[in-house]
Amino acid sequence: MSKTARRRAALKSTALASAWLLALGLPAAAQETIPLTIVAGHAPVAMGVALLRDHFIPEVDRILAESGDYQIEWTQAYAGSVADYNGVLEAVEDGIADLGYVPHLFEADKLPLEQITYITPFGTDDLPKLMEVIEKLHQELPELDAAWARHNQRVLAPVGIDAYHLLTSFPVESLSDMDGHKIGTAGLALNWLKGGEAIPVALALPTFYNSMSTGLIDGILTFETAITPYKFHEVAPYITKANFGAQYGSALTINLDVWETLPDPVKAALTEASESYMDVVAEAYYTSGAQSLEAAAAAGATVSEFPEARRRAYAEKMPNVAMEWARALDAKGVSGTRTLETYMRLSREAGIEHARDWSQE
Repeated sequence: MSKTARRRAALKSTALASAWLLALGLPAAAQETIPLTIVAGHAPVAMGVALLRDHFIPEVDRILAESGDYQIEWTQAYAGSVADYNGVLEAVEDGIADLGYVPHLFEADKLPLEQITYITPFGTDDLPKLMEVIEKLHQELPELDAAWARHNQRVLAPVGIDAYHLLTSFPVESLSDMDGHKIGTAGLALNWLKGGEAIPVALALPTFYNSMSTGLIDGILTFETAITPYKFHEVAPYITKANFGAQYGSALTINLDVWETLPDPVKAALTEASESYMDVVAEAYYTSGAQSLEAAAAAGATVSEFPEARRRAYAEKMPNVAMEWARALDAKGVSGTRTLETYMRLSREAGIEHARDWSQE
């Protein structure tokens, strides 16, 4: 019997037992315990994972405790103990996990439309504002959630990360300074190196440090909050604030079969807690980025910043990776152009200015 079937049977058995006790005039059990497993490929050093443990789960428990009818028996499995960073989507889809912190930036083939911020770089560093746009995008374009449903899961909370910058073993003042150097990053952020002669290397956050220290790569593109927790400044002491923008890179999801078995009060608690989790994560990343950079500088890193004119020149030198992406998806019957145009419109309506309009030639 599958985990979902067992949970469904357990809930039915509890309900029948409660009804039988009430028929006899006896008090029913005051509380029903529901087991849920939540997984992440990243360790809690990643803020989004840490706040699953420190905010989302306690908040669900707090909400449920107000009525006392249900409680969750949590199994927490982080740091790849159940699934690594590129296996969480499948773990939730297959029911190995009930909930997962899915870094969808590694799932461009399965969730192409969710890559929208990674193919429109040089946007805002205001992560809370960006996440408001992402929420509206999901509301306007049901095909985004439909893609998750095809993988048997529902998005509880989209999760963003703060602005990406360049960390290198050499100083960078322009795009050409990276010519011939191997630069590592994740997902479609590799496209940000187009327009120059840098050598892109596909890697992931947990592998950046060793790849730098062994000389496999000469630099990375990553978000500022990750710099000091992962000690990237030790191996890439030149930090260039190019501000590729904050990004929508992950989502907290739940297995759809599990969702359907849950009582309405539990669904409501998960929904309410996930909404506050999204906001808390966005604010935490947004406010902690500067602290991460300050700590790196205090430890000896050299921090410099692209002037806005140089940032715009970098963006203009790149090919229009967004329109290339959109047209490729259109050819497959996926609404790439519609998603791109809607995202850029919603960004403008939110007061977000990109270094170039990616929806125009």
